[in-house]
Amino acid sequence: MKVLVVGAGGVGGYFGGRLAESGADVMFLVREGRARQLAERGLVIKSPLGDAAFPVRTVTKADPGQPFDLIIITCKAYDLPSAIDAAAPHMAAGAGLALPLLNGMAHIDVLRERFGPDRVLGGLCGIFATLSPEGDVVQMEGLPPRLSFGRFKDQIERKVLEEPARAAERMFGAANFTSKRVEPIEQGLWDKWVVLAAMAAGTGLMRGSIGSIVAGSDGAAIMEELVAETASVARAAGYPPSDQHLTASRGILTATGSNATASMLRDIQKGGAIEGEHIVGDMLRRAQSFDLATPLLRVANAHLQTYEAERAKG
Repeated sequence: MKVLVVGAGGVGGYFGGRLAESGADVMFLVREGRARQLAERGLVIKSPLGDAAFPVRTVTKADPGQPFDLIIITCKAYDLPSAIDAAAPHMAAGAGLALPLLNGMAHIDVLRERFGPDRVLGGLCGIFATLSPEGDVVQMEGLPPRLSFGRFKDQIERKVLEEPARAAERMFGAANFTSKRVEPIEQGLWDKWVVLAAMAAGTGLMRGSIGSIVAGSDGAAIMEELVAETASVARAAGYPPSDQHLTASRGILTATGSNATASMLRDIQKGGAIEGEHIVGDMLRRAQSFDLATPLLRVANAHLQTYEAERAKG
């Protein structure tokens, strides 16, 4: 497959880089500054699973558009409009599919409306990675990097996109990360969102790690209540998390001594833009549409909106 990766940060740089390392035909769509950096130093990955450094090919938004089989979109939710605009000429140049690796669900409808219901697959990933000041992709300790993808329920029912999904499955399987095809992908997206929204709400609201939160007298109970709230929304949407998933989620979110935080908290600590509306706000809106009481999500969302309003003043 010919692949375009939109972005070469922690997510795009790692997964796109590992694909390129495995021999896949990969190009990166990046801003001009990142393109210069990659031209000078190549793509550098520092990881417990093995370091790597190699030259990569890049394009910028000035490129008029080339056909690709798969366009992997890796960005924060607040950058989605600009990522879509950058990817659009390449989507128009061929018949390839878009594969977003974003959190939450709101972006799915946006992408399927823009490019067509059968030109988008669903995807999600898990990785603790960041860019160093020099532009190296640094994978931090934690769970091994993993990527899941698949067709949506309606695509399966209409029996479309099986061949490109199978081709992507083979390509991902050859790279140095864990990959899994999950269908319908909605279940995987909801399962991750249940955990992520609870972690983002809890660590963002209390401005601390999981370990620091549960060290308090009510911390563990509050995190468990947040999981119960997010799981109730998934259940109402028709994608209930399994008992096994809920048990694992509670374990992650109540682990004594854990340094885990949501990336949203790290963005807050840096005074940066956050995905509050996409991860917590959208979960709350769906809860309200189902007439579900989610008081902790409501408070957390108000906290995140207050942060954004204060940041806008600056």
